[in-house]
Amino acid sequence: MLRVEVDMFSGRPNPTWILTDATQTEEILGAVRESRGALAKPRTGFGGLGYREVLVSALGDDQRARGVPREFAIGSTAAEDVRLSVDLARRVIETMPLRSDVRLVEHATTPLTARLRETILEELERFLRDLPKWWPPPPPPPPNPLRTTVHDVRCENCAYEVSQFNPAFWNTASVQPHNNCYNYARNWRTNTFAQPGRAHGAQTGTMSCNAVTTAAMADGLVKRCTCLPDSEYPRRLMALVIWPNVDYHWYREQRGNFWGHKPGSTAARSYDNNGALVVNPETAARGGYINFCGYFYAGRSVVIN
Repeated sequence: MLRVEVDMFSGRPNPTWILTDATQTEEILGAVRESRGALAKPRTGFGGLGYREVLVSALGDDQRARGVPREFAIGSTAAEDVRLSVDLARRVIETMPLRSDVRLVEHATTPLTARLRETILEELERFLRDLPKWWPPPPPPPPNPLRTTVHDVRCENCAYEVSQFNPAFWNTASVQPHNNCYNYARNWRTNTFAQPGRAHGAQTGTMSCNAVTTAAMADGLVKRCTCLPDSEYPRRLMALVIWPNVDYHWYREQRGNFWGHKPGSTAARSYDNNGALVVNPETAARGGYINFCGYFYAGRSVVIN
């Protein structure tokens, strides 16, 4: 059996399924053996917002096809032959079941549907037509978790806290895969891939500004310029953007007049899809996350899960 994950979301869990059909599995592994230039080491290609790659892994420690690694990426810019890699990824994506034989936790938030499969294939074609460039991340500043209170220049009498960008807190093997953009923006490492509203029974499956805003406000977020008292220290400034009908993404302001974010299970970073420092989430390169929904404060009483 093979586990397939399409690495493309930031807020929602990635589309994931288990390939249980023995014939399909052998066909895929056979195609992989014949297409070695299509394979890449996971998470070494494009890592920005939007479609990144397809991750395939064997589920058993005794499951190994000759000449095929137990875990690999396809449809990746890190592949030697990117076009061949995308062709193989397309073939794997077409195996996505609409009724999975194995029910995964991810399916509660990201159900496998015909529309989702179409969206993935559309994004894969867009990816191939205009291959994204990717830059090595700039070296992070030394850790300094101290907070500074700043007055909001857009809101009279409102204040919030900013802290030094500290990606090392998020980018470890035991933490990074289990926390997403919402965790990062709230600055709360729950290890549950937190979803807006889930802690309060208000989670939404509708990916729109209004729906995700309502869910997040159920957790206790308030819109910018709704001043929070000192008792809510530390208060964070967050920004929400939407990939219409597909996914959401959050940013958090850092000390130094820039913004940090963490696309899904990828690394926390301070740069956008063009490799530029995020100084304004409204104008940053965001891929398919084209709708800017607004800014929010999150105080200490905001609980997420």
